[in-house]
Formats: sequence, structure tokens, C-alpha cells
Amino acid sequence: KGLIVLLLLLGAAYHWLLVDAGPVKAPARFFDLALMRKAADALPGEKPLSLEYATIATRLVPGGALAAGTGLRKVRSGVIAWRIVTAGGGIVIDSGLSRTDADRLDFVHYDQHAEALVGRWMKAAQAIVFTHEHIDHVGGFLDNPDFDDVAGKAIFSAEVARGMTALWRENAGRLPAPRKLAPIEAIAPGVVLIQTPGHTPGSQMIYVKLQNGREYLFAGDTGSLASNILNVAPRSRLLTDWLVPEDRRSTIGWLKGLNALRQSDKSLAVIPSHDPDFLAGTAAQDGFNMANAMHVIPIAQ
Repeated sequence: KGLIVLLLLLGAAYHWLLVDAGPVKAPARFFDLALMRKAADALPGEKPLSLEYATIATRLVPGGALAAGTGLRKVRSGVIAWRIVTAGGGIVIDSGLSRTDADRLDFVHYDQHAEALVGRWMKAAQAIVFTHEHIDHVGGFLDNPDFDDVAGKAIFSAEVARGMTALWRENAGRLPAPRKLAPIEAIAPGVVLIQTPGHTPGSQMIYVKLQNGREYLFAGDTGSLASNILNVAPRSRLLTDWLVPEDRRSTIGWLKGLNALRQSDKSLAVIPSHDPDFLAGTAAQDGFNMANAMHVIPIAQ
């Protein structure tokens, strides 16, 4: 009887920590795509030309940890940075992390060429933005050896600034002043920030509309894997309640909104933040590219 009770307790714990995708009654959050499109068209100038990404580090993790209820089969999780290619030097989304932090977080593969490329992106960029304030998204920025050259290009809220300061990086003391951002705000022609607190207080998504009309929404860690979005499956409670606490109800609400948005407008590509295998499989049809890590980015004078 004791063994049966123990097995039942273990089963219940497993279900609660790695399978349960609730609370199922968390209210859906609404994405106003019409307003996002209006903001993207509001600023004068040419919209972006294209998108490219670089995968800096990867590791294998149980799928159910990053997407509750998807089982223990291991999936590849990656640290990924993006460059919105523009005529003015580009806009960087997220910055990756250093090898030291990658080792600390148990990433087994680290691409120093990709890290260097993202560093060149930041130096050439007209702006740098972040989906949120965790080290695997802001570490490459904070640890950049040319920090004083790139710091002034960063656009971030007070919530992101507080999160970066809490990482205890020396350069965090030299951050520029944060910006008060509207719930939906354009920062360049075709590039719009959408405030979506939940995974962290400073979490935001980024809507991009290219000159050719293609549209993208970068989900940040609200949707780390494609399965988070496709199945409305949040991260496991093991992560959200214990290891990396977040506002789970809000995150589920945004996931419901993303799923509904994707269903209502098939032309919009929703980009998960840590899913390199998904990106490799959809790059051609969705019109973006993996960057050549050896490519030299010219620095605008």
C-alpha cells in the first residue's frame, strides 16, 4: 500500500509539474493587428528589407519543460538573435549571451562566430531592442566590449532596465535612460513594439512589416517553442512556479491570443524565441534567412 501511495504521489507531482497546462480559464489577451499595422505605416520612410537570424548556443531539454504536456522527448533549445535588415544599418532583436553564461546555463554548443556576428550587428545597428530582460536575451548587449558604442542604440522600458540591472553586470550602471513605451508603439517604419508582460514584467513582442508586405510577430519567451503557440501550452509549472517564476495566467492569455491571431491571419508568421529546428524548417516559406556567421557587416559612418 505504501508503494502504491508513493507511486500515486509521484504521478500527481509529475502531472502537476510537467503536464498541467492550466489554468485553462485564464482569459485570452487580444492582439489588435489592425492597430499594429497602422502603427507600422505611421512613421515616414522605407520599411525593412528582410530578416536574418543567428543561433549562438544550443542545448537539448525535455520538451515538457518548455511546453507543458508535450512529453519528455528532448527538443533543441537555442539562443537566437535577429537582425531586421534596413537601409540604415538594421535593428537587432535580442543579443545572445557570452560563452561564460552559456556554460553556466548548460548550453553544450556555442558558436563564437555567431556571437561575433551579432556583436557586429549591434555596432552597425540603428537600434537594438529586446523581447525581455533575461540574460540569454540581453547578455550579449551588456557584455559587449564596445558597450559605450552600442548602449545608446538600445530601446527599452523601465521594467527591462530593472531586470538588466539585477543581473549585476558592470555595464548595467552605464545604461541610458529607459523609455516610456505605449502598449503599441512604432520605433521605425514597419517595426512596432507591443507590451506583453507575463513571462517577465518587461516582456514585449515585436511586429515587423517588410517592404514586400510580409508580416512577422516575434513572440519572445511567451512562446519559446512553436508548440507553445500551436498548442497553447505554457512552460511547465516546474519552470514557471519554481525555477523561472512568471505570471502564468498572463502568459497563457497571451498564448491564447497568439493562437487565435495565427488562426485568423495565416499570412502572419509568429516567431518563437528558442526553436532553431522550427525556424530552419519554416525559413524558406516564411521568407527569412539564417545569417552567414562569417559575413562582415559594414559599419555606417
